[in-house]
Amino acid sequence: YFEWYAGRRIIPPKTLKLEWFKNESFSFPPLLEHQELGKFLELEGPYYPELIRLFLCFASSNEGIMQSVVKCKLTKLDGPTLKEVAGLSGDGSMKPQPFNFGDFEELTTFRDFQRNLETTNYTKFLAGGMKKNSRLISFIITWMLKPRLHNHAQMSRDDIFLMHVIKKKIKIDWVSVVNDCIWKARRKEDGPIPYALLLSRTF
Repeated sequence: YFEWYAGRRIIPPKTLKLEWFKNESFSFPPLLEHQELGKFLELEGPYYPELIRLFLCFASSNEGIMQSVVKCKLTKLDGPTLKEVAGLSGDGSMKPQPFNFGDFEELTTFRDFQRNLETTNYTKFLAGGMKKNSRLISFIITWMLKPRLHNHAQMSRDDIFLMHVIKKKIKIDWVSVVNDCIWKARRKEDGPIPYALLLSRTF
């Protein structure tokens, strides 16, 4: 624990009030509500860095679902648990993949999000040139749905794909997305830990 996990950084959690954006006439909140993300995005309160690090240190896999013992209690990041604490849908059985969606091609999809097709730099998937609502969704993805510590203004292929299925109103297995993101963080030697509020609610 002290060698690999004690100093792990925690990604600072963010909170978003969808109702405020709806009142300001933004068009993206219904897309996130369709994904049943309202409760998750509005999570707030304390989080517990040491318990989170212990959870990650002793984590094991049960058919791809992360589980660990914290405070003498077995905690699973499965469908019922994440539904109860954050309203997330899915059961962890299906990770969305681009090859499951024949109309997904990242460059074409990224182009559809742009304000000005002539001035867009297509060698980097930068969020700055996007239409207003698309840009906000991109930041929600990089800050909250698949959070990271840096480079929030540049989308990855996974980010573009996630925006694609959100905009197409294709239901996503968020239990799978959360587990995948945390497993990736655990495998990296100094990977920052995401979902601090979500994890703290499960203990």
